[in-house]
Amino acid sequence: MESLTWKSHPARERPLATAFVVIFIAIIISMVYYAMGRSIFMMALAGLIFTVSLSTFFFPTTYTIDEQKVVIKYTFSAKERNLSAFRKASPETRGILLSPYLSPTRLENFRGFYLRYGKDNKAEVDSFVTKLLNRQSEQSRLESTEVSPDAV
Repeated sequence: MESLTWKSHPARERPLATAFVVIFIAIIISMVYYAMGRSIFMMALAGLIFTVSLSTFFFPTTYTIDEQKVVIKYTFSAKERNLSAFRKASPETRGILLSPYLSPTRLENFRGFYLRYGKDNKAEVDSFVTKLLNRQSEQSRLESTEVSPDAV
C-alpha cells in the first residue's frame, strides 16, 4: 500500500510573513495591555488566543495520504477522512484542495481538505494525489459497470 507523508510549517517557510504576523500580534497585545488598565493577565490571554488561533501557521502540520484515507494532524487536533469521499483535486499555489464535488462550488472549501505543500514537494504531492484519485475513479467506474452473472 502506497502512502505519502510530509510536514508543512508555514512560519518557517515564509520568514517575512512570520515577521509581519509577530509584529501585528505584538501591537495588538500592547493595545490590549493599555486598554485593559495595564493588565498583564489580559495581555497574556490575548497572546494565548492569537497563538492558538494561528496555530496552523506557527506550528507544523503533518499530512498523510494513502489509498484508503487522508489524515491531517495539527498541533491540537487531527482530521481524517476516507479518500473515497473526494472526487476532484485542484492544485493551487500553496497547496492542493481535495473536493467532494466534481464541479466548482462554494461549499468545497468547507467540505474538502486543503493539503498545504511542504518545502519543495509540490510536484510530488500533485502527482501522488492525482494518481490516487484517478485509480479510485477507475475502480468505481469498473464496479458500477460490472454485471453480476445472477442478475441476467
